[in-house]
Amino acid sequence: MPTFEHQFTAANGTVTTNSISLTVQDIENAGVLEVLQSPGATLGHWQFLGALLDPTVSSFSFQQPLGHAREVKTAISGLFGRFVARAYATQHLGLTHFAHVRKPPMALGGVMRGQLRRVPYQRGDMPDWVAWGPSAGMAIVEAKGCHDGKGPQAALDRAYVQANRAEIRVRGRPAPFKRYAIATRWGFTSPKTSAPMLWVKDPDEDAEISAAEQESLQLAMVRWHMGSLLVSLGHDALAKPLLELTGHRFKNRVADAQRRAEAALDDTVPMVVEGDIAPDTPLVGGYVGRAGRLSATQLDASELATLNKLGLRPTFVGIERDAIKQAIEGTVRRAPPALDDDGTLSLREGEDGAGSWVLPLDDDARRVLPLDGGR
Repeated sequence: MPTFEHQFTAANGTVTTNSISLTVQDIENAGVLEVLQSPGATLGHWQFLGALLDPTVSSFSFQQPLGHAREVKTAISGLFGRFVARAYATQHLGLTHFAHVRKPPMALGGVMRGQLRRVPYQRGDMPDWVAWGPSAGMAIVEAKGCHDGKGPQAALDRAYVQANRAEIRVRGRPAPFKRYAIATRWGFTSPKTSAPMLWVKDPDEDAEISAAEQESLQLAMVRWHMGSLLVSLGHDALAKPLLELTGHRFKNRVADAQRRAEAALDDTVPMVVEGDIAPDTPLVGGYVGRAGRLSATQLDASELATLNKLGLRPTFVGIERDAIKQAIEGTVRRAPPALDDDGTLSLREGEDGAGSWVLPLDDDARRVLPLDGGR
């Protein structure tokens, strides 16, 4: 399993150094979700990593630099840095639900008037994500990837400044959350060896809000995470009212959006996954590949074989139907994922802890079928 040299600066200033591991599949799965939830075309540029890594070393090191021109290295490093940071934030920080920061103010629970805002007098680019996890709480996260031979400190400093440009407020009052700055420096085995590094800075923002206000923020994050993913998977009729629920302040509008979302969910055929490692509950989702989202609503064995032969790596991405239903109703009761002995989340293969699944279909060990047929 590839490793990074890891430095973690806690909120109290304590610095911990060790090594951490992330599987290539963890990072690729995070990349799938990241690209699908990003605004714009959902082109499949996530599954590059395995072919670029040096199989002769135990660290997360590329065989060669990521291009020759500096702007190319910077662009690819930034992209991969987001994928690694998201996988790390899930596995090691306990953040399971992600929403890309939109132009502030960004609604985070309309009834309670929760918002992500720009910090007054702070100019420049906003951070990458607002995130939440059952065991971690709310967070604002900025990720940077770099290829600087001196290490990731300069990138970490930039990420820290960017993370400090956003804040979370409920009814105008500050809400408690963490700010994370995550910087990755890539290692290369040619032309020279350099160690891959992942450095993190973790300042706290202390505040007090009511339990109802906390639940409102959490529910908004669940809806943002699911809605932004469902849009890219072709479920616009379901995603639109789900996203509206993050911002509506009036009960009649909330009820109307809930009715439309429930009707759309009832009209959506859920899928069941069969195989050795598969979710035990129906999913709502769609197929993606290296070219982006596939328009097919079902793929048979011969079609999957053709896609795999062409190297397009078909993958089913879905969200647990029961989790979507709870998000619509506002009754999210998902139990926090268990922690392993080393403090990382204990997740099954393809699971992200938010009810979302990324399931490659590159062999015959896994089948995806409509719930009401195909058996």
